[in-house]
Amino acid sequence: MKRINVYIISMAVAICGLIACDDAFMERVPKTSITAAGFFKSVADLELYVNGLYGLLPSGSFEDYGSDNVTIRLNTEPYSSLLYGRRSPDNIGEWDLWGSLRSVNLMLTHMDDVTGDEAEIKHYEGIARYYRAHIYNLLVQKYSDVPWYDQVIETSDEEMLYKTQDPRATVVENLMADYEFAVANIKPDMGNRTRIHKYAALAELSRFALYEGTYRKYHSELNLASTANQFLQRAVSASEEIMNSGQFELTGKGASELVEGTGILGSEGFRALFSSLKLGDNREMILWAEYGFTPYTRRHRADDLMVMTTNLYSMSRSLLESFLTKDGKPFSSVAGYATKTYAEVFADRDPRLAETVAYPGIYEESPTGLQTYHVTVPGRGGYDQCKFFSRNQASEAKSTDNTGQFTSLPVYRYGEILLNYAEAKAELGQLDAAAIGRSINQLRGRVNMPDFNAAAEVDDALKALYPGVSDVNILAIRRERRVELAGEGLRQFDIYRWGAGKLYEAVTSKQGIYVPQLPYVYDVTGDGTPDIGIATNASTHTADEVIWYDLDDSDITFYLENGTSGYIRNIGDNDRKFEEPKYYYLPIPKAQIVLNPNLKQPYGW
Repeated sequence: MKRINVYIISMAVAICGLIACDDAFMERVPKTSITAAGFFKSVADLELYVNGLYGLLPSGSFEDYGSDNVTIRLNTEPYSSLLYGRRSPDNIGEWDLWGSLRSVNLMLTHMDDVTGDEAEIKHYEGIARYYRAHIYNLLVQKYSDVPWYDQVIETSDEEMLYKTQDPRATVVENLMADYEFAVANIKPDMGNRTRIHKYAALAELSRFALYEGTYRKYHSELNLASTANQFLQRAVSASEEIMNSGQFELTGKGASELVEGTGILGSEGFRALFSSLKLGDNREMILWAEYGFTPYTRRHRADDLMVMTTNLYSMSRSLLESFLTKDGKPFSSVAGYATKTYAEVFADRDPRLAETVAYPGIYEESPTGLQTYHVTVPGRGGYDQCKFFSRNQASEAKSTDNTGQFTSLPVYRYGEILLNYAEAKAELGQLDAAAIGRSINQLRGRVNMPDFNAAAEVDDALKALYPGVSDVNILAIRRERRVELAGEGLRQFDIYRWGAGKLYEAVTSKQGIYVPQLPYVYDVTGDGTPDIGIATNASTHTADEVIWYDLDDSDITFYLENGTSGYIRNIGDNDRKFEEPKYYYLPIPKAQIVLNPNLKQPYGW
């Protein structure tokens, strides 16, 4: 078969790619479907096999790269290739989850061979079906229509090997059935919350149901809007089951001034969600990725965000201005908000801002108490991400060569569930005071922010981001979601499901800090002494012992919008285009179409 090298992958190779080839497991795992029937006999076999699949778990995220929350420097992939029209079926990758799917289906097709306690058998079957649903969840997000396979396809089965895509509605119906089976049969025992349990499956169901309901509502090319509400209702009920379980709560309540006399507010409890080595005792965690824990092959380097000068982005002005003032008003209500400098924008804001973006005076403390102050890098835009940066070396792990800083990652956390619940309620027109009180107001209360008041919080800037939305509750919830979840890898997911791709073209998503004139010096450590300066050239420097960035230097990667003043912009990042609906989908690689001519490109490709 021409396609054998793409889809029919041996069991040994598929599992090896998932779990770094655990020798004990590989000695027992069947290498072909011929011997698989002799392997799946007992509950212990199922447990062993499922342990080998843990590399399929979502592993959390520490960045919003590829969204309007961050600036994008020229020639950074894969998002610049999309926004500048360089992506095509000829150069695209992806289409690479089929080996993992086969590994899951191999187990599921042999469930009838297993004997033992029925509840135990269904528990492990539920975990396998969670994995299959998760794989198809990712495929639907990328391609919409994809071939549905619920069995192991052999090389002799040409009809299945060369089938075309199944409609999105069919695929989603099947994957929802897998999620529902998982929720109904996986045990609720959470252990230390690093392994799949009932509530983790519910959290994924809550996330996907919200995704699919809003995607169908806001994407007319699907012609599925009439079915959107059933998914939104399931997002509500899945979220409510978690909320009513009594197993989870928001942790670390309170806010305080971070740098004396500046009015910069922060929340150490909120920070602890993202800057800790151990999260098993944190009751907000539904599932978390433990640093150094074998199944999680992805880990984050928080120092990439704060220390390394090669970092590819900073947070955008668009994100910065989404954070309300400490009294619950839009930032646009502050006099002169549009021309406030880096040293000014953090004062009297929602405490989550200073826990997301590095403020003047932020530092890392060594185990001996030595404080090293962070100096922002204007070449990236100037707003460095501090979310996930531990700020204390005693609460982080070092790489073996001592060059990387690591902490553990939330995968599903209770705060997101509250947001899923509130948004689905708003989309259904059911967001009443009771729903607000048990969701968004809980998030606000954690950081001492005023209660949710959509009418007072929706300004013209927010309306401009989502011109097709008039409901102030929906608009204000989108702002709240952006603020609460910034840097956690969900912003692109949200932009796509809302059909809001034009956000990539918005000028505020390309802007960094404001520079009022040249030359200009900044005190970015809060000690009263200038640290960095921006000038036209060296002849205009106004201070010594300052890190100067001269715009006429050939190595400089940024410019000011008005020449000698304005917002920092990355050179070359001007003509972003987001073509709708085409860019909401990935093209299928041309090589795959050659192998299987029955595959059809998604919308616009």
